[in-house]
Amino acid sequence: MSVTRRRFLTSSALVGGTALFAGAGVGPLGSRASAATAPTLSVALKNNTSSSTVYAFVTGQAINNNNALVLLESDGQTLYYPSSPSATGSPLAVDCAIPLGAPGSTTTITIPQIAGGRVWFSIDKPITFLLNPGPGLVEPSVSNPSDPNIDLMWDFCEFTYNSSQLYADISYVDFVALPIAISLTDTSGNVQNVTGIPADGLDTVCSGLIAQNAADGAGWNQLIVTSGGANLRALSPNNGIVMNSSLFSGYFQPYINQVWSQYASETLTIDTQASWGSVTGQVSGGVLDFPGLVTYAQPAAADIFSCSTGPFSNTAGEVGAVSARICAAFNRTTLLIDSDQPDGENSANYYKNSITNHYARIVHAANTDGLGYAFPYDDVAPASGANQSGYVSSGSPALWTITLGGGSSGGTAPGNTVTVTSPGAQTSTVGAAADLQVSAADSGGAALTYTASGLPTGASISSAGLITGTLSTAGSYSTTVTATDASGAKGSASFSWTVSAASSGGCDGVAAWSASTSYVPGNKVSYGGDLWTCLYYATGVVPGSAIAWNIWQNDGAC
Repeated sequence: MSVTRRRFLTSSALVGGTALFAGAGVGPLGSRASAATAPTLSVALKNNTSSSTVYAFVTGQAINNNNALVLLESDGQTLYYPSSPSATGSPLAVDCAIPLGAPGSTTTITIPQIAGGRVWFSIDKPITFLLNPGPGLVEPSVSNPSDPNIDLMWDFCEFTYNSSQLYADISYVDFVALPIAISLTDTSGNVQNVTGIPADGLDTVCSGLIAQNAADGAGWNQLIVTSGGANLRALSPNNGIVMNSSLFSGYFQPYINQVWSQYASETLTIDTQASWGSVTGQVSGGVLDFPGLVTYAQPAAADIFSCSTGPFSNTAGEVGAVSARICAAFNRTTLLIDSDQPDGENSANYYKNSITNHYARIVHAANTDGLGYAFPYDDVAPASGANQSGYVSSGSPALWTITLGGGSSGGTAPGNTVTVTSPGAQTSTVGAAADLQVSAADSGGAALTYTASGLPTGASISSAGLITGTLSTAGSYSTTVTATDASGAKGSASFSWTVSAASSGGCDGVAAWSASTSYVPGNKVSYGGDLWTCLYYATGVVPGSAIAWNIWQNDGAC
């Protein structure tokens, strides 16, 4: 089935800036259709900022683990399923901040199938995530002055990766902050791009809000949040109203009065673009009436900006489809020029009325391709028209690339991109011989030179990416491998490497392998007179069998 931003956001409950992932069912997103996509997907995170202190986080619901709350650990590979804490506001038990490396570098992570997912970014220091009983993940909030991240520069993009497809978008529904671009390459080599705002995009948006406020005095400048004299973020009108309930009060009323007057004598047609077809309404008795279906009282500005309160509070079924299209037309102020919504729409006519969602207008203008969710129903479009929402999707995704920091200006061709494939978490014992080949690809086909940091004691990497040596010291290592081409383009991948002390008792005390036991990475078993370490989630895979080469590691004879 097709996934849209509205569909995948139903998989998480948002309350006051806090997302509660409590393991509830997620409807169609959680259902497992025939497996069309791989169980995991590579995601390349490119740091195009000027900072070497950039972090990423991945959160969501693990579709293949009962929709449990899941985060990636700092190696960008290991899955962390938080336990329910005893108190609200408890810290995460593990480090989930994924370092992105130096400017220009690319870090490759691996995600499982996730619903309601987000990839978060922050500059200077990691985002503080907390846990509530459930467990429920307390996400950062831009509208809570006591939030520990309130003065931090952070942002996110959204995704759902299920058995049918990857869907991802960049969103400005809540605020504008960091430049984020997304690119999706499928298994046939086809590429979709959403280019986002440029490096100075936030300043451009803030300048536009200041100019609009100077023109109409409506309070658009109050959406700007600064820190240390610099722009930190630009809030959406919806979040601006959360911060100041009187902001934009009565703003749309003159336009609403005109709409009500026009449709007292004319009819308004709404194409639900679904099995319900088109419905027709007219203003009667002070309400916009779609006979036998729904009536709409005049909305307040807050109702129009949120698309989920007042007359638009019913977002389900046929009524929800009608509400979405009316609300989109209010935000774009096209109801006076188009009585056939959205089939008669032309994006060139959006935001032309002097009373409109100027935040959305300014945000779209600041994006280098004009795309991105600027209000909750920004994906409403005529069947033959361009979608404004800024998403990518594919049923056969191969690589999702997220670039943070904006692209180069002046229309010059981008430099090479280096993508390092993570080998995943490694487990060894003291005295074992390392023999691990790390691979990478350069978008320009250039030769690569490999370096590494955080290798276990006794291991080294060749310029061709082969890690060898005798592991001499037990411990947990956070290893990062970097590949660089002659132009200076580089990419990196991080993974954990656990070296355990050699067991003096061989297999004594280690349970024998069982076909009915579900094993997770790090589990040890004895089988065939040897000690084995599980490298991946498995049930019924016999150690040493042909299909077990990447699941069971032979640690030697007992």
